[in-house]
Amino acid sequence: MSNLMKNIALLAGGAMLGAAAVMLLAPKAGEEVRNQLADLASEARKRAQEYCDQAKETIAAEAAKVQSQTEEV
Repeated sequence: MSNLMKNIALLAGGAMLGAAAVMLLAPKAGEEVRNQLADLASEARKRAQEYCDQAKETIAAEAAKVQSQTEEV
């Protein structure tokens, strides 16, 4: 994984943690905060899955390129 991708992942993770901290510190009812955290976790899971799927596709495409290049040699 490139440094740029790592930095983006760290930034996204930090943003999620920051958002969760803000929600926990906000003066709201416990159930409302739990629902918001559940929604946030669900969105984070969805984005992480999309990121993993994209990474798998990229790896597969690069592997296919390498495979075809080694067959030509």
